Amino acid sequence: MAFKASRVRQRRAPEPIGRGKPIIPSAAVEIWYRKQMLSLAKAMLADYKEQIHKVLASNVAKNFYAHDASINSLFQATLNSLQQRWSKLFEAFADKIAPEFVDRTDGAATTAALHSLSTAGLKQPVATYTEGVRQTLQASKTYNHTLITNISQEVHEKVFSAVMLSLTSPNPEEQGIAGISNALRKATDFSEDRIKLIAKDQTSKIYSALSDERMIQNGVEEFEWMHSSAGKVPRQSHLEKNGEIFKINDPRLWEGPKADQGPPGWAINCRCRKVPIIR
Repeated sequence: MAFKASRVRQRRAPEPIGRGKPIIPSAAVEIWYRKQMLSLAKAMLADYKEQIHKVLASNVAKNFYAHDASINSLFQATLNSLQQRWSKLFEAFADKIAPEFVDRTDGAATTAALHSLSTAGLKQPVATYTEGVRQTLQASKTYNHTLITNISQEVHEKVFSAVMLSLTSPNPEEQGIAGISNALRKATDFSEDRIKLIAKDQTSKIYSALSDERMIQNGVEEFEWMHSSAGKVPRQSHLEKNGEIFKINDPRLWEGPKADQGPPGWAINCRCRKVPIIR
């Protein structure tokens, strides 16, 4: 009589034979990028402050408080001139810094990924510049160029709105010199926070994308999700993934809350790590 199994037998994935080290984005690259952007943003805000104070010290500004509305056009001309100057400076800056940042990140991410694969037991892991890698790098350079140039536009818009508001607002905190000084302080805080986020997020995202490419090139298809345990309020969906094994193109990575989606390090402010697994 033929043997009949009492239950369906399922094939289980073989146990891992190698586990790499967590691939951690370079703090040095992130800090370098942040400092480069902050230096230019501070110079821009210092220029805006100086030129605005010149307008405020002019006879036209003094007459404004005697109801001379011509200060409006003077402020607009000054701010438009500043915008044109700093837009060109940020464009030239982005042309140089965006590619340099991506190249630095590429070097550090590739070194980290290959070291992790070597630790997992892979002999002489390779880093080939395939079409996929080239596309990832080019897209990152283009996107970071846009992020950098947008900083000047975003800061300008905040200062421009505040200056125009200072001429008409009934709110004492937004009026006159005090309102403009307030706005400049807020613009400084905004630029610092924005730049910090860009540097951190882009370093982490490029690491995530390149580590995937390097793993695929070396025949490694899986990684373990390592939760960072960082942050005041852990992301529940990331906490639940801790210790789970995923394939690089696992659709489960793109499930759940939109802000939490993606592999380790992809979501904004995600500090989770990817640990290559060899079977």
